[in-house]
Formats: sequence, structure tokens, C-alpha cells
Amino acid sequence: MKFIPRFQYFPLLAFGLLAYLVALMLSFPAERAYSHWQASENASSDIALSGISGSVWSGKAAMAMIQGQPLEKVEWSLRPWSLLLGQVGLSWRFQLPPGNEKEGQGQGGYGQGSTALGLDGSVAFSTLEARLPAGMIARIARVDALRPTGSVSLNLHDVLWDGQSLRSAEGRIVWNSAGISLLKPISLGDQAITLETGDDVVKGVLSDGGGPLSLDGLLTLNLEGQYEFSGSLAARNAPDLDSALRSLGRPGTDGRITLKRSGSLVSLGLAEGG
Repeated sequence: MKFIPRFQYFPLLAFGLLAYLVALMLSFPAERAYSHWQASENASSDIALSGISGSVWSGKAAMAMIQGQPLEKVEWSLRPWSLLLGQVGLSWRFQLPPGNEKEGQGQGGYGQGSTALGLDGSVAFSTLEARLPAGMIARIARVDALRPTGSVSLNLHDVLWDGQSLRSAEGRIVWNSAGISLLKPISLGDQAITLETGDDVVKGVLSDGGGPLSLDGLLTLNLEGQYEFSGSLAARNAPDLDSALRSLGRPGTDGRITLKRSGSLVSLGLAEGG
């Protein structure tokens, strides 16, 4: 009988111990982990969950409150092996509770996607799909003074934010039944932007759906966070909108107002300066 040194068993024991620890982490109850987190110094008052079930790696919450925004039927599934690549990978989904029809919440708002959070502050979405109230997005972007109405539909993929600028994005964003309310409500109709990436530049083509606001334009964003926009707009049989648009410039012989803008995401407050 051949003698096998005991130390040769160490790799098998180490692998078995590692497999056990991974299995333990995968099955750790999400509710217990959330309780521990709430009791820690890292807990945030901006996040509150209830009706938690499942594990840390694949769980659900019946209700959630994130920065004052109520969500329901929240689901998540983490990809633990993505940690080996220096990322936290997860798939997620949520729904919005019934709310104000004017903000679009009564139309079954939801969001879902597959996300990778980098240790360097980067955020990547291999897929991102959502339908959200325009007012909710405006609050997040801190432009809610415009009091936008309607809902925003996103169908995007290959989105990468490196922590300072948008490096890539593909897909389409549609602002359905768009409107703003300054001195009085103004309807804009459906507005859309189609995104694509080429030559290290993200390009967005703006178009309208034939409503009160006629809009066309091209938006470009480079890796340094510098943007350029050129386009034109006009009102279609909408006197109130026509009066509002004239504050942006004088119409040309074709009745359209030409716009050209450039700057940086830092100046817009959408990124931090270096």
C-alpha cells in the first residue's frame, strides 16, 4: 500500500473549507444581514426595507424606501464570482406603487437591469430597462423646478459610467407625453433620444413624435466629459409653447429656432471636477 503524506490532503481540505464558506454566505438570510447592517455605523437613513425574504445573494423585499422614493416588489441577485474581477455584479428589479397619474406612476412604473459596480467608482449596465415618472427622474437630477410631467421609458444596453464621464451607451430613451409647468402647463408631446457609441464619443440623436414640439438635434459627449449640442426646434399649432420658445432665440426664415450649446458635465453639476 502506497503511503500518501498528510500534507497532500491540505489542498482538498482548503477547497472543502472554501466551498463550505461560499455556501454559507450564499444562504445567509437577507433579513438577518439587514438587521446587522441597521445596527452598524455604516447604516443609512436613506434606505429602509421591509418584508425581506431570501438570502443576501438572492432575495426580495416587499417594500423599500430609497431617498424618499417608495418602491415595491424589490428583487436582487448578486453574482459572487464577479468579485474576482474587482466588481460587484447584480441583477435587480423593482416596481413603483400606484400613484399620481400625472407623474406616470399610475401606469405601472418599473425598473430592471444587470449592473456591475466597480471598486474604482465605475458603474456598468449590460442591460437597463425602465418606465419611470418624469417627476421622479427630475428630482434625482435636481431639476424638479421645471415640474415635468409624463413618463420616461429607457431601453439601454452597454452603458458605462467611469465615475467622471459616460464612456458608452446604446439604446433609446423616450419621454412620453412630455410636459413642463412653469407659469402654466405646457405640453411637448413625445420626445426621444437614440444613443450610440463610436470613436470614443457617445452620440445622441434627438427627435419628436409629431406633437406640439418639433425637435431635432445631435448631442455628443467625449471621454473628458465635454458635450456639444446642435439642433433646432419649433412649435406646431401651440401658441403658448411658441411664446416660450422665443425666449431661447429668434426663429429663422423657416420658422425654427437654431440652438448650439457646449460645455462640460462638471458645469452642469452631473460630475465632479478633477
